[in-house]
Amino acid sequence: MEIIDRILDDSCAPFVVAELSGNHGGDLSKALTLVEVAHQCGADAIKLQTYTPDTITVRGTDDRFLIKDGLWSGKYLHQLYAEAMTPWEWHAEIFRKANDLGLWCFSSPFDESAVDFLENSFGPPLYKIASFELNHFPLLEKIGRLKKPVLASVGVSSEVEVAKAVRTLRANGSGEIILLHCVSEYPARHEDFCLNQMPLLKSSHDASFGLSDHSLGHTIAVAATALGARVIEKHLCLDRTASSVDGGFSMLPQEFEEMTKAVESTHKAVRGTVLPQKPSFFKRSILVAEKIKSGDRLSEFNLRVARPGDGMCPSFWKDVMGKCANKDLEIGHPLCKDDFC
Repeated sequence: MEIIDRILDDSCAPFVVAELSGNHGGDLSKALTLVEVAHQCGADAIKLQTYTPDTITVRGTDDRFLIKDGLWSGKYLHQLYAEAMTPWEWHAEIFRKANDLGLWCFSSPFDESAVDFLENSFGPPLYKIASFELNHFPLLEKIGRLKKPVLASVGVSSEVEVAKAVRTLRANGSGEIILLHCVSEYPARHEDFCLNQMPLLKSSHDASFGLSDHSLGHTIAVAATALGARVIEKHLCLDRTASSVDGGFSMLPQEFEEMTKAVESTHKAVRGTVLPQKPSFFKRSILVAEKIKSGDRLSEFNLRVARPGDGMCPSFWKDVMGKCANKDLEIGHPLCKDDFC
C-alpha cells in the first residue's frame, strides 16, 4: 500500500507518526531504540528532522538569537540546533531500522540541501514541512517539484499564509497535501487548540487534515480523531532527562502506546452513520398479565406494559383496549394482532 493510500483510507485509524526530533540526545543507539519503541507502541511511521545549525540559523549571539523562556531558555539558536540535530550520517541506519520493522520513515527537511540529501539517499515516501518553515518558499517549491505527498503544519501561519503555501506547493506539482492543525508552543495548552477550526482546513484549502500535537497527554489526539483527523503526530522520548531535548512535551513509551490505542478505539467509535438497532430483551411490550379466555375483553386489568419486549409495541395500548380475545391467552403471552378482533 502506498503511504498516501494508507493515510486517506478512513476505514483505518489515523496514521500515527512518532517524531524522533532531538530526543536521541546525540546517541545513535538511543535513536535506534526510539525507532524500535515506536514500532512496539503502535506507530505507523517514524519522522526525523534533517538540518544542521547552519541550515536553520546563523551564528548570531545578540539577544535576538537568545531563547528567553520555555524549555530551552538561555540557549542561543545555533547552540540549541547543534545539540538537537540528527547527524546526517545517522539517517541511513535509522531509515534501515525503520524499514526492517515495517515502519514508514520520512523527515522534515529545513532547507533545499536537506531535500537533495534525503531524495538522493533514501527517496522517502513523503515530506513533512514544519510549522516554522511554511513560509520558506524556495523549500516549498523544491519539495513540490518532487510530486510527492506533503504533510504541512500550519501552527504559526494565518489563513492567507497557509493558502499561499498550498498554492506554491500545487503550482510546482506537489502530490496530496495534508494540513496539520498545530499549536506551536512547547508544551501547548489544551485551551489554545480551538479544534473546532481543524475541519475548516479541508473546506478552505481542499486538503485533508490531521494534527501535529505538542500538548501533554492524549486528550487532544483523541478529540482530533473524533473530528476526522487522518494523521496524528506526537513526539516520543525514552526519558525526560536533559539529553532528551524535547522531553518536556514528548510522550514516554507507555504514554505513546496508550495514545495509539485510544486513537484506534476512538476511530472505531465514530465510524458509521446508522446506529445498529437490535431487539432488546429489556424493552417493554404488551404482555398478558392475567389469564384471558376466548371472548374476554382486553383491558388494563388483564394486560400490562412489561418486559420482555417480544409483544406488541406499547404505542398500540389504547388501540387494543376493549378488543375481544379470539383464543385463550396465558399469563406472559406476548400479545399480537392475531390474538384479538
